[in-house]
Amino acid sequence: MAAAVDALANLTVSIDMTDDEDVDPDVCVPWLEDVADKLNQLSTDDRYRFAQVIREVAGREPDARRQAALLETPYRLGLEDPDDE
Repeated sequence: MAAAVDALANLTVSIDMTDDEDVDPDVCVPWLEDVADKLNQLSTDDRYRFAQVIREVAGREPDARRQAALLETPYRLGLEDPDDE
């Protein structure tokens, strides 16, 4: 599962960090919303584990901008609520 989470998290960050001229937000935002909707169907424990793996991926990321974006990904995908911390 970790490899799939890593791939999805990095894809999500890559889309988010791409210039609007290169990737049309009107096209990719629905994709990311669909991903978030599917992830919301996971159990609470699975969402927690998914978010944990994303944080592990972020911890290995050498690029500071990508690392910061990865750390925001659990919240952006609806896996965690920032008010719950």
